[in-house]
Amino acid sequence: MSTAVLQNTSKNTTIVLALIMAMLVWGSSWISGKIIADMAPAEITVFYRIALATISMAPILFLMHKSQLHKLAFSRKALLWSIPAGLLMAAYNQFFFLGLHDGLPGKGGMLVTTTNPIFTIILSTLILRSTLSNTQLTGCILGVVGGLFMIEIWLFDVAQILASGNAYFLLASLTWAFLTLISKQGTKFSDFLTFSTLMYFWAMLLSYLFAYDLSPISNIANYSSTYWYHMLYLSIIVVSIATSIFFFATQQLGPSRSSSFIFIVPVTAMGMSIWYFDEHLSLTMFCGALLALSAVYLLNKPTKLKS
Repeated sequence: MSTAVLQNTSKNTTIVLALIMAMLVWGSSWISGKIIADMAPAEITVFYRIALATISMAPILFLMHKSQLHKLAFSRKALLWSIPAGLLMAAYNQFFFLGLHDGLPGKGGMLVTTTNPIFTIILSTLILRSTLSNTQLTGCILGVVGGLFMIEIWLFDVAQILASGNAYFLLASLTWAFLTLISKQGTKFSDFLTFSTLMYFWAMLLSYLFAYDLSPISNIANYSSTYWYHMLYLSIIVVSIATSIFFFATQQLGPSRSSSFIFIVPVTAMGMSIWYFDEHLSLTMFCGALLALSAVYLLNKPTKLKS
């Protein structure tokens, strides 16, 4: 095996490990999101979250530039791509917190994160003309089945699935799928940190328009320390760090492969909900978690090339 191949394999392994850590952080975010969902209107929470994430990117960019750990790059095309990305980011967060006002935190997380990789793969196939091997197709099926097992879909009728905020979760999932594809295109013209900062900036502006009538700036002091503790986690750790890692992975691995790791999120969300909210773990939920993790493996299994 050549030195170049070894270096590329090592780089991909690092990206995958970082992506797994980001997915674990995403899964835990459903808990923090549920805790503060009823402490403030969704529009206010979304604005605070994205504004703090945007502000926190400034020292990250500064440190990367000074230490030369990461080369920053910018172009006009990156700016143009960041605008629709920011609009989708703002829309996703609106749907996220509107959904968290109702429904269980764990099962809501399972619904959106189970459907998101499927939506992304479908869009990649239709728009980017990507193809799936039989192994990857099996992985998609296992991911969906695993998610349905974790949700215990048979306990709900159609009306319940579409009600109680679940429709918002599905909209959030579809919105994120489009955002993933756009970020893949945008990061062709910029490094992932600069592009993420631009995207968060536009998302912040749009989110402020949604929250304007609620006076988000003058009402900052009206919320408890518990609210701000979880808000700092959701903005700096979840968005600035974990979400930026996801967009970097999308740039390096492609939208379909990076999105496949999102199947890890419902497993984490389920585990955190069981631990924090004392939700019950059934045998079918446990089997669903195993199927979801198997889906991640199959979707990332290298495809053998014919001689």
